[in-house]
Amino acid sequence: MRTLGTLTLLLLSSCAGMQETANLVRTPTPLELATPEERKLFEEIKPLILKEARQPGLVLAENSEMYVFLVTPRIAPLIKAYQYSKDPEFLEAFVPLMEQILSQRYIHPTKKEWNGWWHYKGYDVVIQPNRPGREWGILDDASFYFKPALEFALVVREDPALKAKYGAKAEAWLKDVKESIRAFDKRGCWHDIDAKTGWYTEATEYPDTSGNILNRDLSDSWAGGSQEYYKVSALNEALALAYRLTGDAWYRTRMEKTGADWRRHWREDEKHVEWNYRDDRFAGDYVSRVYKQGPPRRGQYVHANGSFCMSDVAAAVALYDVGVFFTRQDMERLIKTNVEFMYRGDNPPTFLDVDGKTPEQRPYKYHKRGRLWTSLAHFSPKVRELWKLYLDDPKKDWMWHVNAMDYLLEMSRPVSWEPRYAGK
Repeated sequence: MRTLGTLTLLLLSSCAGMQETANLVRTPTPLELATPEERKLFEEIKPLILKEARQPGLVLAENSEMYVFLVTPRIAPLIKAYQYSKDPEFLEAFVPLMEQILSQRYIHPTKKEWNGWWHYKGYDVVIQPNRPGREWGILDDASFYFKPALEFALVVREDPALKAKYGAKAEAWLKDVKESIRAFDKRGCWHDIDAKTGWYTEATEYPDTSGNILNRDLSDSWAGGSQEYYKVSALNEALALAYRLTGDAWYRTRMEKTGADWRRHWREDEKHVEWNYRDDRFAGDYVSRVYKQGPPRRGQYVHANGSFCMSDVAAAVALYDVGVFFTRQDMERLIKTNVEFMYRGDNPPTFLDVDGKTPEQRPYKYHKRGRLWTSLAHFSPKVRELWKLYLDDPKKDWMWHVNAMDYLLEMSRPVSWEPRYAGK
């Protein structure tokens, strides 16, 4: 007969064996599978990512237009760094930063569809009634709220321990993001063009501090005009994440319509494809406020800032990965454009603009250079090779660690034409 002590020893031994088995079957993190060089790079950028995330919170009223460009790189790499390393320190930095960002959000007293981060004419530090503002909402909301909050919800849902700690917060943010994405429709920003295409415009109204919804001055060159591609591209990346989380066909339809509308504006030849920074589609794009009558208010052109095209391509890859609209042939055309037509063949790599012009040929004085479309590293060993050369350049860009984190996470995945999330 076994004694109580013997049974206890057997139970302890069994539990130890189960734990050992669990440890053996645990999936290694990408960091654990990384090369020594990749681990060294991660150790270099980890303190930079955390330092930026822990900076004193930015105040929207003090930064206005620049807020989105300053706060997005603070929050963007945190979830990716967690996915790469499973280090909880990144989530512990993420949550208070997101809460601080949300503290800068305008909250309408009764109409939630007007909640958001608003910028005002003259970049005033306070909201002034009857002074309608330049509405950056789609870019702002998608870049530093929708995308990171949805990525957070994805990682929390995948881990029971994280669900116990962060589940309620993640689901609350997910619920709010789903409502906020649809709020642009309620603001009158969405327009079906035909059965297969549609696009977003900027709002023709805005909220004041008392909750009144005021008309924007129609002389404002942005009110009612077509959104730039890179802004809708940022939203499409968020739509792809929301689709992965919910499976809701509404997101798929919206991605298909905007993807098809952007794709039909490509200009193609045997060497490359190109597209404008924005295109005119609606009456609000014209001074006359009548479609195609008279001069356009802002016009159609290729921008000298190559990062805008980079964002558009990233959105196309995000749609491809959830099985929406874009094809392998589309990706191959984009790869050819970037690494054959645009690449100048130098090291560190530099690029022409998407239409083949040198940046010096542009009248616009800022950001005069093309870019490597790093999202295409999903499919292209050549893009990965050029990305590595770029990161090896000692003269790195401001906030270069954001790009480096994207690189490390991409290198942990195989080159493949398989859509990563289609059907999942």
